[in-house]
Amino acid sequence: MAANGEALPLFATDPVAAAILAVAFLAVLLAEFRIGRTHPGEGSHRDGWTGLLVGLGLLAAYVGGAVVAVLASGAVITSGAWWFFWVGLAVAAAGQALRLRAVHELGEAFTFQVQTVEGQGVVDTGLYRLVRHPSYTGALICVLGFTIAYTNWLAPLTVLGLAAAYVVRIPHEERVLVEGLGEPYRQYMHRTRRLIPFVL
Repeated sequence: MAANGEALPLFATDPVAAAILAVAFLAVLLAEFRIGRTHPGEGSHRDGWTGLLVGLGLLAAYVGGAVVAVLASGAVITSGAWWFFWVGLAVAAAGQALRLRAVHELGEAFTFQVQTVEGQGVVDTGLYRLVRHPSYTGALICVLGFTIAYTNWLAPLTVLGLAAAYVVRIPHEERVLVEGLGEPYRQYMHRTRRLIPFVL
């Protein structure tokens, strides 16, 4: 609770919660840094503006969610805040684990940039058997978890920024993949969903 009587989220009032949240966020950053180092990509990148949009979407959720959690005092979760905090972090961990698994399954074909390379084939096993972009699904779940851990009812709404970025990114990426991989990828698109098995 702030000095003026307005409620503040758990991470802003409890140093233990703040430290745990910071460590969790650092762990995600380090995992993403490692992905970038081990999957640098080759050839020409064809992100267009979609890479910037995804970056802004991540910023809107991770940073914007925390700002909303502090400023929107009327929506702060005060009852059972620690419960929401731990559930949020568990959801975030599950999402990041899903993303890391997707990166592992895609192997050398995974990069942060939109591209194809000569000899690249369609991966349609494991997580990719049912969805075409499980790493994006994992990222969305991870971000959602962090915004839940911010213990403010409005904070999870900031995930919509990242979702909107993926709405632009995914069709662009799939056009590049169809151009590069041809009919096998087009057929793969027909039998899979983008983010959620059998749904979306």
